[in-house]
Amino acid sequence: MYDLVIRNGKIVDGSGQASFMGDIAISGDRIVKIGKVESVGNKEIDAEGNLVTPGWVDIHTHYDGQVCWDEYLTPSCWHGVTTVVMGNCGVGFAPVKPGTEEFLVQLMEGVEDIPGVALNEGVSWDWESFPEYLDSIGKKNYAMDVGAMIGHGPIRSYVMGMDRCQGKEEASDSEIDQMAEITKEAIEAGALGFSTSRTYLHRDKFGEYVPGTEATAKEMRKIANTIADLGQGTLEIVSDWMDQDIELDWVKEFVEKSDRTLTYAQTGGNPVETWKYCEENFSKGVKIRPQFPGRPTGMLFSLESTVHPFIAHPSYAQIANKSLEEKVNAMKDESFKEQILSEEPAVDKNHMIYTLMTAFDKQFPMDEIPDYEPSYEASIAGIAESSNKSVMEVMYEELLKNDGKTFVWAPFSPYPDHNLDTYKMMMEFNSSVAGLSDGGAHCGLICDASMPTWNIAHYTRDRVKGEKIPLEFLIRKQTKETAETFGLMDRGQIKEGYMADINIIDHEKLCVYKPEMVHDLPTGSRRIIQKAGGYIATIKSGIVTFRNDEATGELPGTVLRGERTAEAISA
Repeated sequence: MYDLVIRNGKIVDGSGQASFMGDIAISGDRIVKIGKVESVGNKEIDAEGNLVTPGWVDIHTHYDGQVCWDEYLTPSCWHGVTTVVMGNCGVGFAPVKPGTEEFLVQLMEGVEDIPGVALNEGVSWDWESFPEYLDSIGKKNYAMDVGAMIGHGPIRSYVMGMDRCQGKEEASDSEIDQMAEITKEAIEAGALGFSTSRTYLHRDKFGEYVPGTEATAKEMRKIANTIADLGQGTLEIVSDWMDQDIELDWVKEFVEKSDRTLTYAQTGGNPVETWKYCEENFSKGVKIRPQFPGRPTGMLFSLESTVHPFIAHPSYAQIANKSLEEKVNAMKDESFKEQILSEEPAVDKNHMIYTLMTAFDKQFPMDEIPDYEPSYEASIAGIAESSNKSVMEVMYEELLKNDGKTFVWAPFSPYPDHNLDTYKMMMEFNSSVAGLSDGGAHCGLICDASMPTWNIAHYTRDRVKGEKIPLEFLIRKQTKETAETFGLMDRGQIKEGYMADINIIDHEKLCVYKPEMVHDLPTGSRRIIQKAGGYIATIKSGIVTFRNDEATGELPGTVLRGERTAEAISA
């Protein structure tokens, strides 16, 4: 008798091959039979012809602190994710010397907009080294498996000290050797790789560039070569210079001379040249993988979020610290409205934030089920044009809707011609891999952890502005290919011997709902969440963790220790 049998599913197995109808038998945490299953299961689920897919593997998250207080790792658990990789962008919480914890909190707060007060309250800090960090978080079980990379920021601050690690001062040879040794120790203990941030966009709470931003190619080569020599671990990088020799030289050396994977997000320069290199060489076995988001990263403006177009107006400053209800009541007063609409914001108009806050043709009020490929007519500018009102008046009125809980989506990644053709093109690269959901991060302004759900719903079913993407292709991109990027060869496919990590999905009902602001972080700090609909069941390691979008209370997930291989199943 099997532990669980899923019957009558439309199986999209993650391989990219055509879907097929069949059953799946599970014993323990493994898939043991696929096709027609005659034997009964201790438990059975009738999929009734609905989609049966591998669980999503989300490789770009920031749950490094949240693992200490939230076993479910929301919001990712609501979106069919059964494995996450955290420690991206060079930030994290180990290694850490006693007494320097606040420095790492300020890095995380600055780069990833996770409230420092919540981190200080919720993170246990019962470790110094990275292996000790894995031991600490490994004491609990989770709704999904959790993998972690070691970040350049913590390593550099641990070796060079807080005063030297962020500046232009180069690390000495002995310090570089020590960083490489810490990286080696972490990967041997189970880290899935090493991450670094090389972009001027990433700054700490006080506006200083994060450690590693301007680290020399010598330093990067040493760490990369350490990973290559180990034959374990993936290198993740966010960089402004991926198209320049200063970065690309050591990157090419790493991926061309080793069998290791490098995955990246490019934040500056000309991405086309880098994409060309990836596409030309990936087919030759060079493991370099640009990460794609399904949609532009976007700010969420509301009266509760970190930024909105009235945040710097003098009149708004008078109510900024009041409760949401008090803000709404004040803003409903016609004299207050008249006054604030007559004001200029007290902000540098050359600053990027001002440009983003006033790009009204790329700002869109969100419905119950949001549209992330909206037309100009749905923008604040378009609404203003059709209603013969000013853009600021329209924005004001939108922010007051739903008792001040409405969000206005404002993409700050490119959204050319009001369509997602560029993003679709990135998805269809052979070398690209799904990423950049940033689950657990950007609590006060962004919520893209819903990306795995939305990608499937939009590109395979809802898209009207251009061609759709085949379901089998896109599922492969966020299961098999994401898993393989980090050497997790035991998941990402519905295949005998693989982990029984599975979603059963009502494809017609699959959706993401509009974001909402909650105050459920430690100390009652805020964050934006976004839930999903259409998941009939999510199964982790053979155990049903979610049923009809509700948690079952089961927590079979563990902390991953290194790369994985699938088990052989005897006939």
